[in-house]
Amino acid sequence: MNKQAQKLYQSGQKQAAVKFLARKLQTDFGYLSWFIQLAGYLVAGGDLIQAEELLIKAKQLFPDAQAIDYNLAVVYFQAGQWEKVVELLKSINDPALLSDAYYLLAKTSQKQQQIQQALVFALTAIDYDSRLNDNFLLAGDLLLQLQDFSEAQGYYQNAIKLQPSAAGYFKLGLCEMVTGDLTFQDHFQKARQLDESYVNQHQQQLAEIERYVQMMKEKENPDE
Repeated sequence: MNKQAQKLYQSGQKQAAVKFLARKLQTDFGYLSWFIQLAGYLVAGGDLIQAEELLIKAKQLFPDAQAIDYNLAVVYFQAGQWEKVVELLKSINDPALLSDAYYLLAKTSQKQQQIQQALVFALTAIDYDSRLNDNFLLAGDLLLQLQDFSEAQGYYQNAIKLQPSAAGYFKLGLCEMVTGDLTFQDHFQKARQLDESYVNQHQQQLAEIERYVQMMKEKENPDE
């Protein structure tokens, strides 16, 4: 990674960082990490076409670099080109990339509403790297979609142990509302302390869970 470009980007000078790296790559093609870094900046800025062109050029220079395949898959994921994403990711066998590859396969299946398949991929991502809280959060989200609340609860708890987050605490609280764990209010409060805007943006999800809990109560007590 080019540290000068990174410093520019992190200081908010994102266009300057892009231009700096682009100039460097006009004269020095020897650093794969610079191509990956610039592609990441372009994707973050929504310039998917330039990111794709850059990575295809990099692939010609570094034909065996699977990191390029993964980053191209990220570009195609952002563009909604699911078949290209799957084709690239399934060709990856580099141990350093497998967890990320299966995570992105899971996200791709989720986008296509293939939730059971997505869950298989997410659990495989965890098998390859159980240190990443995003893997556990995604598995929890998929189990939440499948209404397997008690199982999802465990994955959110693991995610929080690895890295406390508003998303982890909030979704754990949602599961606890359904399973009858009275600590859900405490977890909602922790989520709000970490990121109040996240909680405010997910009030619709909370309302849906509240309706679900009410519906379950009515089924259990039809005469009330």
